Amino acid sequence: MSKARVSLVHGRDRRTNVFNALELVRADVESRLAEQVMLKPNFLSSHNQLASSHVDALRGVLDFLLSAPTPPREILIAEAGAEDTWDAYRNFGYYALQDEYPIPLRLLDLHRETEWEETPIALADGTETVARMPRSVLDCPCTISIAIPKTHDTCVVTLALKNMIMGTIYRQDRVKMHGFTSHAERRVPDESRAMNINLIRLARFMAPDVAVVDGARGVQGNGPGGADGLDFGIAAASTDVFAADAVIAKTMGFEPLALGLLRYGHDLGMGIADLDEIELRGVPIASVAKQFKPHETTELQLQWQVENAESLLAVP
Repeated sequence: MSKARVSLVHGRDRRTNVFNALELVRADVESRLAEQVMLKPNFLSSHNQLASSHVDALRGVLDFLLSAPTPPREILIAEAGAEDTWDAYRNFGYYALQDEYPIPLRLLDLHRETEWEETPIALADGTETVARMPRSVLDCPCTISIAIPKTHDTCVVTLALKNMIMGTIYRQDRVKMHGFTSHAERRVPDESRAMNINLIRLARFMAPDVAVVDGARGVQGNGPGGADGLDFGIAAASTDVFAADAVIAKTMGFEPLALGLLRYGHDLGMGIADLDEIELRGVPIASVAKQFKPHETTELQLQWQVENAESLLAVP
């Protein structure tokens, strides 16, 4: 089996880091590009910049796309923010991108999506319901998830794969991904068991073509929306989202194969999360690794294993 390639770079400038991370895996990324490319940032907040994608990370990606031999003809920046998406675009300076680049660039609020595709997901009580995926994301020929390294209250960490899925599906279905129908019912480890299963179910349809992690700063402690920032100074990129997330999880001080989402994806052959099977380009993990302060419920979150995982992971 050929190894997955992941770049890992370190530097002081966010935009340059992201560009250089993509440059190190240029051939892989260019093979995935299409006439239309969708960039998926992460807006957990419309006012907390630490918890939301910095516009300079998008600039790094856009610089790379325009340097390709055949650049995209249209670029979509698409998000369904946890708060108001348009406020986030405005507050974080995204409108300026439309004037900076000589290519059609559209900002989308996926909360306004009108066509949805349903897929079954599992609830913690053993029953099933559905999650709705936006047709505009499913139909886009090339998607790029641009994530931030954060600790999490359900999955230990949240990175490029989770960003692509949880930040685009129908708003009212997001709590159901936790295995419950209301936030008041949520509890670990039950929600961790359901969430890891459900993310894998949706990843079969929604895994991004390219994963980018902008780790200029990360969120530690009781993330993902907190204010406990950690200067990190790194960026990573890969066309294997599981491999990219595995590398970043390790740089954050967490063992990739101890995390449910990465373990399931690796065992199912959806991607590579074993660091021994990843070709790392750039700096060694050990040279940039920092121990992120874990979420206070991490010990419970790590109890994500279920006996009937094989049947639950199969999409009916």
